[in-house]
This record gives sequence, C-alpha cells and structure tokens, in this order.
Amino acid sequence: MAVATTRVRFKGTDVYAEQFRGAPTMSAADPFTAGGAAGAPSSPHQAASVGRRLGGWRASAMGPNAVVAADGQRLQARSRDLARNNPIAVRASSLIQTHTVGSGIVPQWTLSNAKLNQAIHELYADWIPYADADGLLDFNGLQNLAVGEMVEGGESFGRMRTRKLSDGLPVPLQIQMLPTEQVPLYYSAAIAGGTVVQGIERNLLGQRQAFWMYRANPGDMNMDMSVDSALLTRVPAADVFHLYNLRRIGQMRGLPWLAAAMTPLYHIGSYQDAERDRKKTVAMLVGFIKRNASREMSADDLAAAWGQTLREFGGLPQVALEPATMQYLDVGEDVEFTQPADVGGNYEAFIAANYREVAAAADVLYEELTGDWKNANDRTFRAQFNTFKRRASQWQYGLVGFQFLRPVINRWVDLAIASGALRVPKSVRMQDLYRYQLIPQRWDYLNPKQDIEAVQAEMAAGLTARSVEVAKRGDNVDQIDQARAADQARERKLGIQPMVLAQPAKTAPVDGDPAAQPNPDEETTGS
Repeated sequence: MAVATTRVRFKGTDVYAEQFRGAPTMSAADPFTAGGAAGAPSSPHQAASVGRRLGGWRASAMGPNAVVAADGQRLQARSRDLARNNPIAVRASSLIQTHTVGSGIVPQWTLSNAKLNQAIHELYADWIPYADADGLLDFNGLQNLAVGEMVEGGESFGRMRTRKLSDGLPVPLQIQMLPTEQVPLYYSAAIAGGTVVQGIERNLLGQRQAFWMYRANPGDMNMDMSVDSALLTRVPAADVFHLYNLRRIGQMRGLPWLAAAMTPLYHIGSYQDAERDRKKTVAMLVGFIKRNASREMSADDLAAAWGQTLREFGGLPQVALEPATMQYLDVGEDVEFTQPADVGGNYEAFIAANYREVAAAADVLYEELTGDWKNANDRTFRAQFNTFKRRASQWQYGLVGFQFLRPVINRWVDLAIASGALRVPKSVRMQDLYRYQLIPQRWDYLNPKQDIEAVQAEMAAGLTARSVEVAKRGDNVDQIDQARAADQARERKLGIQPMVLAQPAKTAPVDGDPAAQPNPDEETTGS
C-alpha cells in the first residue's frame, strides 16, 4: 500500500512544518474502493450500490454552473413551450406569481419624523406608475413580470436607468426588464483582474462587477433593425438586479422552476391528447356503403353500376372520417375498426397521481393547481396552506425582496434625495431612510370570524401589537389611524351615531335543561 508524504509551508513564508504521514492511498485493486474486485463488501448506503437494482442509475457529479451550461438553454426552450401550450404549466406559474407578489410588495418606513415619514410614502406612491421604462406596467406589475420570467425562464434581469430631471418623473428612476436570454450563458472569458463566466463578470475576490448583455433578445434579432443588436455590452453590476432561485452553493445562473416537472407534464399532455382523439374517433357515426358484384352481373353490368357512382360523385369519395359521413367502398373492400378499450375508472386516479407529482415539483398545492377539491376540507387545506405560506414567505423576502426590491428601493432613495424630491432634515440620520419593512399583500382569512377573534385574543393577551398585525395585512397603521380619525370626525359633524357591534343574544335558562344551566367553571359577575 502506497503512503503519501506531504510538506506543508506556512503561507507567505519559507518556513515548512514538520513532515507528517498522510492517510494511506487506496490502490485500484483495493476491494473497499468503489468498483473494486468481485466479492467486495456492499456499499454502506443502499443508494450508493452499483448492483443490478441501481446499476442503471448514472448520476452526474457536475457542479452547479456546469449543469446550467449543459442544460440551461434547452430547459429554457422547453419551459417556454410548456408555458405557451400546457394549461397546468400556465397555472403553476400563475399560482407562484399570485402568492409571491399578488398586488405588490411595498416598502414601509417607520421614521421618527412623522412629516418625513408621510412624505416618503407619498413620494413612493407617486413614483409607482412611472417605474416601467416601457410605460406598460406600474412597479407592482413589474414585480409580477419579474417573478413570472424567473419561473418560466429560470431568472430575470432588470436594469436601473437613471433619467434626467427634465423628464418630469417624481423620482428620476425607471426599470428596464430584460429576459434571461439577453445575458448569454455561453459567454465566458478571462479578462484583466477577473473572469467572465456565463455572462457575469467577477473580480479576483469573486464579487460581481458587471453583466455582459445583448442589446436585444437573441430570439428577436432578425426583427431588430439595429446594427449593434448582436453586440455584447458591458453593464455595471450596480445597475442590474438578478432575480433567480439559488439552489446550490456557487450557482451563478438560474434554471426554470418547472424543470423537475417537465417530463410528467409533457407525457401527461401527450396522453391526454391521445385520449381525446380516441374518444372523438369512437364517438363518430360513420356509414360505409359496399356494393358486391352478384353472380348474375356481367362485366358490362358492373361497369354500368360504377359509371353511375362516378357520375354522381365524380369518383369514389376519399374523405377523412367526420360525423355522419357515408363512404363508398370498392368491390370486395371492407372496413374493420380497432376496438380501443376504455380506460375505465383508472383515468382520474392516473391523472391525479401525475398532477400531484407536478404540484410537488412546482411547490404549489395540488388542489389549487388542478381545481380538484373533492377530497379536501377546510381543516386539511388549512394545514397545507399554512405550510405553503411559509414557503411563499421565503420567496417574498429571500428572493424578490433581497434580490430585486432592495437594490431598486435603495437606488430610489438615493435618487429621491439627490434630485431634491425628498428633503431630509438634519435631525434624521441617512441610514434610517434605508431601514424599511417589505410588506407583501396580506393573506386572506380562511375563516374570517375565527381568525379575527384569534388575533384579538393575542393582542389582549399581550402576545402581539396592533401595529404588527396591521403590517401583516399589508397596511400602514398610521394611514389607518388617520383614516379612522377622519371618519369619526365626519360622523360627529353629521350627527351619525357610532357603530355598535351586535352581541350574541343570551337565552334564559330553562328548568330541567342541563345544557341551559350555568357552567360552574365559567366566570360570573354579580349584580
């Protein structure tokens, strides 16, 4: 057995540590190595076995970026094909957008200066309709577009474009959305002071410095008349946000979210097409007219019979099978139909099993994905949905919030101050302007009465605060209080009596009815 000897030098010096004996190296003939001689002990893990059960499992050991380079473009093309043609794929993407963004994730500042706090919220609300460089969506719509592109294409890019003061925007900032294909996966190069890998330039410390982008989508270049549309442009990383689901350490580019669901989606789609064609063919009512030549008919008689048919139809009709078709046949011809067996009662179970697999791969709920609620009830759905809300919160804060919203909002604050749109008193620290909460659209109550009563009980017990619960709903407690105060002042001015919530009626106890007798465990108040 060979023994490895290693010399260790202290970094930055010429001093070597004392030599030490390394671990013994395994020879190829060692029976304990993978793929050793016959009769070697089995692998400690069954999943690592190379026997007949798992011998066909050829797993790849490629790194995250090598995987993206090998399969990224094909997966993107197939994902976009499913998004165009497969209803379940469309629904999965829509659900992720709906639960992650909804009507928009908004920043909420809690500055000590009440006047400045109100001013920054009003300025942000004024800017939202002007955020899109194309002028087609507001900023909340851009969030949905970015998430949809990330799900379908694996990632989305956005460029923060600073505008001139003369453009008349509330804050001189707009967002230009870019598809994943515009940052080429194939472009890698060694440059001075760093490298470019998959279109992303990094320095020697691994920090992102720039993105190399086409000026137009490569798939639309034949429609773009610009002479430089096929050229790559270097865009500083500080001006770009990159939204993707980071699944492996070191992964630089994203993959479509439905990658694990593509195979079942494709095959179940083909199966359903075949099943629809089968039922359509079986449902057709088609008649065939066959004329046999009798023994008494001479050749001349037969020719005269066919001549009459030719005169009527101009030849023997050759048509596709359509309902109520009457098709003439040649003499001696016959038709024999295949008798396809019906799938019977297994169809729904088979489809449901496949769509449950798709739902698991897409990280969405099966009932919402398919509309099949027959085996669900409020308790089981509540349990599932509570877990899903945690997953969606990870997307909201870990992906959309950190990778997309924070770079944009921080730049928005910079330009709001630099342009003079937001005037900050000297008493307010600048770092306080970058401290804000990202508030998603609130989750609707599954049982409004019970859920609201539970929140009221938590506030009464001191387990939470009203401002916290209002923020969870996606609202601003200051705005709500101002609106309530304005309503109350208007009602007093108009002489409207305050609204009193109805209390449940109390029934008098009935003699002999145990259910109506007071409960000794309940608290009572004396008169």
